[in-house]
Amino acid sequence: MQIQNICFIALFISLFSTETISAIKFNFNHFEGTNLIFIGYAELGPATDGMSRSGALSMTRDNIPFSHGQGLYTDPIPFKPSNNTSSSVYSFKTSFTFSITPRKSNPNPGHGLAFIVVPTVNYDQDSTRGFLGLVNKTTNGNPNNHLFAVEFDVFQDKRFGDINDNHVGVNVNSVNSMVSEKAGYWIQTRTGGKKQWLFKEVKLSSGEKYKAWIEYKNSKVSVTLAPAHLKKPKMPMIETHVDLSEVVLETMYTGFAGSMGRGIERHDIWSWSFENTAKNI
Repeated sequence: MQIQNICFIALFISLFSTETISAIKFNFNHFEGTNLIFIGYAELGPATDGMSRSGALSMTRDNIPFSHGQGLYTDPIPFKPSNNTSSSVYSFKTSFTFSITPRKSNPNPGHGLAFIVVPTVNYDQDSTRGFLGLVNKTTNGNPNNHLFAVEFDVFQDKRFGDINDNHVGVNVNSVNSMVSEKAGYWIQTRTGGKKQWLFKEVKLSSGEKYKAWIEYKNSKVSVTLAPAHLKKPKMPMIETHVDLSEVVLETMYTGFAGSMGRGIERHDIWSWSFENTAKNI
């Protein structure tokens, strides 16, 4: 009886420890450089005075054309119980506030930024321009990338099937989006006593702050967007089936990537929260 009790206690502790280690939750109201990995040209963004820091995580630099980079959370995060491709992926959700700001002299330089989930900390010097700091010409589309991303793209690159120069896309192992929609959000209106949904387009590269919500659960991804001062819209902009069981590994890094071309454009993240339930739902 005593042995059984000891075994039960050991099992309970083991299960409890696994749950404690697996669950991840964090929130950055602004950035000070702690708990972040800066890759490539990513940095704490400079303030307008050129001396102090703005509190933003910046993917590109004003004085370096073709700059690109990634900013990742320091610790790898559990995304499923094991590397077995049949393992169910834990549900997760993230939200962040961002802005894309070109110089007034060149209002549409490109290229964009993305929320990313990647297997390693790696700088790819050839992932500039439309590759968004994610992949390069050779690696684009390779299943060994183990890449999941949601892009906020402000340049129409026909090589990658971009629908326009102002869209949001869901990407797996590639900058060719598996689904994409023009950037905007849904609001509910009432006309003649009837409720209707109205889509309002936004310009991602306006310099204004926007907030994005990304959720993954039961092999379904939803992406919702709105101006930063508004509450989360009830209807997502994108909702699509994406099975990440063969994409993500047991642990992955998460954060942001961004790139620009010859023209100058800032890609800033102002706040970020992430939560991984670490449960098979």
